[in-house]
Amino acid sequence: MSLFIINENTNFEHIIGILFNNWTALKLAIDHGMGGSLEMTHFKITDLIKNIHDFLQKSGNESCWTGVSDIIEDVMDVGFDVVLEDLSADDLGKHICKVYCDWNQSIQSRLHVIEELRSMPITIPIQVLPIKPSQSKNKKEDSSSSDEDHESDLEEGWTVVKHK
Repeated sequence: MSLFIINENTNFEHIIGILFNNWTALKLAIDHGMGGSLEMTHFKITDLIKNIHDFLQKSGNESCWTGVSDIIEDVMDVGFDVVLEDLSADDLGKHICKVYCDWNQSIQSRLHVIEELRSMPITIPIQVLPIKPSQSKNKKEDSSSSDEDHESDLEEGWTVVKHK
């Protein structure tokens, strides 16, 4: 992972990524594999951040937080099979819109946003790094045929239980 530094020239998509990296609902969905494979989860998160950023740019500083919240809820529901009942998508949508407005006001406002981001528990954008195909290929080459059957069962979400 490369060193990430927040400054006044930071791309706003990275800021959205930092906010998502501090949001428990998305982190739990990722940890529990609700987004599918790592590659698919990476794609969904990248697409979510891009869609929110595009929405904010089209809406301008007058953006409505409900639009951002709707995007978040739709992706969590369809992409991660998670129904949010705690209104955290609304809270996050409001926060993203506030930060976006502040970010676009002035250099002084950007410095304030940077200080706010630096005070968060996690100060890097959310990342889900796909597994390199060579790693999973090597694992299969090293295992016996019965282990391969067991691995394929685990990949499909099934666990083989053997009698004693």
